[in-house]
Amino acid sequence: MDQSLHRDQVELSGAGEASGGALSGASGDAQASGRPFLMVTFTCAGAYQRVYRSLDGTHYMARCPKCAKTMRFVVGAGGTGQRAFQVSC
Repeated sequence: MDQSLHRDQVELSGAGEASGGALSGASGDAQASGRPFLMVTFTCAGAYQRVYRSLDGTHYMARCPKCAKTMRFVVGAGGTGQRAFQVSC
C-alpha cells in the first residue's frame, strides 16, 4: 500500500452490506468540484470507483463490480477526513 496516498484499507467478510465507519462531513478537494465523493479501490476486482455522497448527505455507497458486495461509508462527527480507501472483499 502506498502511504503517500493516505489510503485507509477496509476488509469485508461475509455477505451483504458492511459499514465502513464514520467520515467527517467536509473535504476541501471534494467540495471544490461540487458534490463530495470518495475514491474507492476494490482490490479483489482491481477496480477504482468514484463514489458520491447520498442526496440526503448521510452516507456513501460503493459496490464491488466483481463480487457485488456493498460497502457503506457513514458520514458523521468523529469520522476520518480520508477520501481514498482500499476495500478487500
